[in-house]
Amino acid sequence: MEKRKTTYLVLFILLLALSVAGILKLKSDSNLLIFMPNHSPSKTSFDEMNMIFENEDELIVLLHTGKDTLDTEIQNSIIELHDTLTSLSSIAYIISPVMNHEFIEMNLVEDLASAKFHNGEWKIFLSLFADSTISRKAIQQIEKVLDDSGIPYNINGTAFIQKRIVDIVTTISSWLTLLAVMLVVLVFRFQLRSWKATFIAIIPALVGATWVMGLTGWLGEDVSIITSMAPIFTVVIGSADGLHFVSHYLESRAEGRDRKKGTARTLHLVGIPMVITTVTSAGGFLSLLVMDTNAVRELAFLSSAGIAFAGIATWFVLPLLLINFVDFKKEHILPPKFTGKSFKKFWGWPSIVIAILAIGAAFFGFKNVKTDFNQLSLFKESTDVTINAEAITEVYGGSLPLYIFVKDNDDILDPELKENIALMTDSLRQFGGVISPYEIIDGIMDQPGMRMMRYFSPERAILADFIGQNNMPLKHMINLDKQAIKVTVLPKTISTTTLTQFQDIVKSIPHENAQIDITGMSYIMEDLNQGMVKNLKNTVIVSIIVMFILLLVTFSRLRPSIFSLIPVIITSWFLYGFLGLSGISLTVISALIFSITMGINVDYAIHLTSISLELKSVEKGFDYAARPIISNALGLAIGMSVLFFTPLVVHKDIAIMMWVSMVMSMFLSLTLLPTILRWYFQIKAKKAPEQ
Repeated sequence: MEKRKTTYLVLFILLLALSVAGILKLKSDSNLLIFMPNHSPSKTSFDEMNMIFENEDELIVLLHTGKDTLDTEIQNSIIELHDTLTSLSSIAYIISPVMNHEFIEMNLVEDLASAKFHNGEWKIFLSLFADSTISRKAIQQIEKVLDDSGIPYNINGTAFIQKRIVDIVTTISSWLTLLAVMLVVLVFRFQLRSWKATFIAIIPALVGATWVMGLTGWLGEDVSIITSMAPIFTVVIGSADGLHFVSHYLESRAEGRDRKKGTARTLHLVGIPMVITTVTSAGGFLSLLVMDTNAVRELAFLSSAGIAFAGIATWFVLPLLLINFVDFKKEHILPPKFTGKSFKKFWGWPSIVIAILAIGAAFFGFKNVKTDFNQLSLFKESTDVTINAEAITEVYGGSLPLYIFVKDNDDILDPELKENIALMTDSLRQFGGVISPYEIIDGIMDQPGMRMMRYFSPERAILADFIGQNNMPLKHMINLDKQAIKVTVLPKTISTTTLTQFQDIVKSIPHENAQIDITGMSYIMEDLNQGMVKNLKNTVIVSIIVMFILLLVTFSRLRPSIFSLIPVIITSWFLYGFLGLSGISLTVISALIFSITMGINVDYAIHLTSISLELKSVEKGFDYAARPIISNALGLAIGMSVLFFTPLVVHKDIAIMMWVSMVMSMFLSLTLLPTILRWYFQIKAKKAPEQ
């Protein structure tokens, strides 16, 4: 390495430059379809419905007229706004009180739920539909048209939420990652007591994050709300080995060794454990491949690759720098401010009692774990997404639409089917707003002119002619050729419980010759969540098996391998119980923490156990390993605290879970594990004379 140091350094700089060039190619992906599971009954029904009615995205707009009468002035303003919105290329059609540039009759307005008198003023309700996904640029155009109208409004819908997500992703990918690095650096600096040592320790993590995001850019992959967390995970998790290496290197130099011998001593002591910890941390992410969604799988690949890159940089870049370019004078190496000796007070029964209490507490939360997950649950209450949703829900009963998709094999206008659907919609109205095409049809057929025509022509022929001649939203809610209708439901609240209640109501409707499904993005995300809960058990089991095999390979001893898994298993169980105790929902994103923390937690056990076995002393192993374990655990928790500052609830939940898991893992690794290992060494010492 000394002879070819210049070659290695040039190669290292070249790789960094290529990575930076790749990062400049990155683009954001805000589409919530990334959350869709690969196998979902709700998605199948949703796709079939969209194919028949030729639309995908829906935006909901609530206009506040500020008037207690719908006079000519306000009607003209709404007609002008409707026509302007309709002229936008991104809009396929609009459900509103306007048809053919005129305000329609009030009974039809009420059937369409397009106007409502609320709190002393008229509220106007617009549903904007697109032929495909509405782009971020299109949302900006729509918002500009609404702003220019001068009418106060609230807006919501999947496309609007996606626009907000892309803004957040851009933020996370830039300054939040830098802030995470700064926080980790400050924690490391506090423990290492040297800015130079701190920057050297963080280099592998920064290199790993840069390489993996650069690779992502060169591969042409977009950065989503989930994959945007890959560089943060790489920095806070990948910094562990760099910290361990530099910490032990400084101790070796303080003992009088030169740069080369200090590096060799460090590699001998923690080299193999660093390889194993890199593999286990990456393996924690790779275990997420059992999840049935591509977004999580992409995060698994990117984060595991980033951690692997950080491990490679620790093994090759740090020795290159410390042997050839960076020196530490013995007299400048300061002892750590916090050695962790206070943890020794908990060795023995105190650590065992605390571990038992943690296990017991988790049992209380186990049965209360929620799995609610929908678009609105992503955002904090202070965001405009939530504020808009609450305003729309207050007036119309809901803001995120669900759809009841009905196909009849015989006649979609069958009176018995219409009666059954009417019973269903009546039951659903207790949960929010409902827009049924059958009610609109009845309103049309009750018009004097239509009543006369029904004496001469059947209802189907009249309706087909009416839909064909008028620019009526009804044609996007009923398809006579395909014998299908679409009923829109706007529930006040969306949760696992309410979604199940809606399904029960739909299933209770007699439909021998008809297919009746309730679907929508909320049901698709519910399918994802329920599948994730089932897969989580498999993920944890796979992770434990893989970790045990790696530990067995590392230690070549059965009992130390089992002992090292005990803190990992207890921490994971407590974290799951904590979800029920705290009210945090188990979602596809929070589920990531289980696999991630298992990979991190086993790192601490590996370092402490391997050094204790090497030095044949738990006390000496503790003195070597405690400082980097404490620094890394606090660095990870504090580094992930940047997620408290995003507008997303799931990010806040991740930060909380990281704090809980890191503190619990650190405590058990420095108290319970030494207690068990000390017992192990005592038994071995007693058996030695006998042998």
